[in-house]
Amino acid sequence: MFRPGVRSLPAFTTTLLLPVLLASAADGSPRRVSAPPVQLAQVTIEQRVIIRIPMVPPRGPTRSSLSTPSAPEPPSVRWKEAKGPKCLSLKLLRGAHVAPLGGVTMLMARDERLRAHFDRGCRPVDFFAGFYIEPNKDGSLCAGRDTLHARNGMTCEIQKFSRLVPDPLDTDDDPDK
Repeated sequence: MFRPGVRSLPAFTTTLLLPVLLASAADGSPRRVSAPPVQLAQVTIEQRVIIRIPMVPPRGPTRSSLSTPSAPEPPSVRWKEAKGPKCLSLKLLRGAHVAPLGGVTMLMARDERLRAHFDRGCRPVDFFAGFYIEPNKDGSLCAGRDTLHARNGMTCEIQKFSRLVPDPLDTDDDPDK
């Protein structure tokens, strides 16, 4: 209903202002209505998987074989390098040891051995304490793409892999035969 001379407010304004007016008039003192503080937060979730590769000592005489002289010694095997794969599956990797002539020998499932070669700036000696690998989505370790992270902080890119093939020692050098 419209009355001349009386000013009316729209309905939505009165519904918003009515609780404020009633709250301030309850004890007679004017109150300020403040909005609750706005809290903003940002959460970032990152997932990082690192695989630790255990270092395995190279095969040699064990303490028990040294104490019993009658035990036969294992045959001496010399390893010859052949062309290796571009990538190797991390599921098949069982351990590693530092190669005396350079690189890190990867011990794979099914008694396969692969040697990882680095550029000149990397020393295999830095990997004696073990190393870590950050796996890719494809689950393989590739030369020219991936790096090995030594526990002492050294990071080396893999230049190539070579396959180690057993090459038995010549028996001509043996004086007993």
